[in-house]
Amino acid sequence: MTSTTDYRVELYLRGDTYGSYDRQNRILQRVENLGAEGVVADTDVDASWQRIRTPEQDSRDEAVRTYEEFGEWARENGYRLEPAFERRQRSYIGTDVVQDVVVFPMASLAVYAESDLQAVFPCADESGEIHFSVQDCLDAFEDEETDWFEQFAPVTVDRAEPRLSVSAD
Repeated sequence: MTSTTDYRVELYLRGDTYGSYDRQNRILQRVENLGAEGVVADTDVDASWQRIRTPEQDSRDEAVRTYEEFGEWARENGYRLEPAFERRQRSYIGTDVVQDVVVFPMASLAVYAESDLQAVFPCADESGEIHFSVQDCLDAFEDEETDWFEQFAPVTVDRAEPRLSVSAD
C-alpha cells in the first residue's frame, strides 16, 4: 500500500461487546496498518463507546454528539445509519421514566478529509438495499481505490480535533 490521500480515519469500538473481541481486533489492526504504511495521514481510535448512551451520559464521552454528526452526513448524502445505529426510547418497569437512547454498533469508522467528514461506516442508502460496511471502507483504502470515496459528499464539521478518548498514533 502507498500513501494516496490526506484522509484521517477515526475508529470507534464498543467496549462492552462480548464475543466480538477478535473481529474488533482485526478491524483495529487494519486501521493501524493504514496509518503505519502511510495510506492515510492519521488514525485515531476510541474503544470506550458503550452499547447504549443517553444525552445525559454523553457529557462524559460525546458519543451522542458524534452520532449526530454522523447523522448529518447521512442526511446530506441520502443515507441512513440504521440498522447499525439505532435511536429509540427506553423505559423502566414500574416507573414513568422514559429516556431517548442511541444504540451503537460494535464498530464504526469515520473518514475525514481535512475539516470535512467524507464518509461514515456502516451506513445504508435510504431504501435499505445498499449497505456499506467498515470492511468495505478498509478494502477501498487497502486496494488504493480512494476514488471510491467520491460517491459520498463531504460535510464540513465544526471541530478540528476528534472526539476521542484514546489515540492510536
